[in-house]
Amino acid sequence: MTQDPVKVVHVLGTLDRGGVETIALRNCRTIPASCVKQTFVTLGPHEGLLASQFRAAGADVRRCPLDPKVTFPVRLWNLLCTLRPDVVESHVSLVSGLVLAAASAAGVPVRIARMRSEGDGRRDTPVRMLQRALLREMICNSATDVIGVTKAALAFADPPPHDRRYRVVPNQVDVNRFRFVHRVQKPRTWPVLGHIGRASAEKNRAFLMEVHSAARRQRPDVRLTIAGAGGVEDLTSVAPRVAADPTVHLLGHTERPEDVLATIDVLLLPSHREGLPGVVLEALASGVPVLATELPGLQELADRLPGLHLLPLHVGPGLWASTALALASISESERALIAEGLRDSEFALSSDVQWWRTLWTASR
Repeated sequence: MTQDPVKVVHVLGTLDRGGVETIALRNCRTIPASCVKQTFVTLGPHEGLLASQFRAAGADVRRCPLDPKVTFPVRLWNLLCTLRPDVVESHVSLVSGLVLAAASAAGVPVRIARMRSEGDGRRDTPVRMLQRALLREMICNSATDVIGVTKAALAFADPPPHDRRYRVVPNQVDVNRFRFVHRVQKPRTWPVLGHIGRASAEKNRAFLMEVHSAARRQRPDVRLTIAGAGGVEDLTSVAPRVAADPTVHLLGHTERPEDVLATIDVLLLPSHREGLPGVVLEALASGVPVLATELPGLQELADRLPGLHLLPLHVGPGLWASTALALASISESERALIAEGLRDSEFALSSDVQWWRTLWTASR
């Protein structure tokens, strides 16, 4: 007799363009609907720009706004009682404590907290620290699994010693889509620095303009390509005439980051906070070296993969610029080795990997 598909509910902020959403959409398109029925519950003020694509991929999309917070647990409990999922997977950092407590009360057998960043970017006020402690305790009491993309991301959940529910499962990249292709002799001779990321405070895109200015003092012909959703207000705050600058190429959102990576020589990621950013894996798989902020999660990655170089932000845009220009000039053979290192690692997504069978079918 054919078994009914496993019902999985994902809880996210919104279905806008970002790393978590990209991975989730990829999974919707590749995991057979006959095996898994996926529903996405958004907590933000709107569903998000990708909601229609999730529905086209066979998923259901529901809303359960976090505000007003006082009624949120009851509203979510009521929704979960209606959906009756086998699995709830929460992607909202420590707020997963509230989500999984409601899931536990609704009798959901598998309750997973996904930790994707090493912090929340908020000040350590006494009230904030108390809130974090309470939410961590709720995760510990309600989750059947707590999964971090890096050790640093998992540490933000404050795992109890020897608790096997807490473990690291890294993101992976499709090495068939992102792969190294030998570049033919390029008609241009200038280096191209690049960035792919949305306009959000933690991405620190304004710093790119400072690096570009410093790089132009060393190489006047250098170019900068920036791709990502969210507009350019963060860039114009430090470079008001950036849209008219012929040395800066503003692409906006792109559905094909692999095409952007094929046109740049080095990827810059000056973030204030990260987990395990997919764009870093995509760049390395494409043979593009990466210069990123020295953060705990990225240090874990740099220790295991070639081509990822880290600098603290406080060293200033001058050193970032000279390091970026040096990385942009590496040879084709060095780029091939970067891509090979990623392809042979645990971060490469194999077409036959069915991790979801182990994670999501535990209730059966």
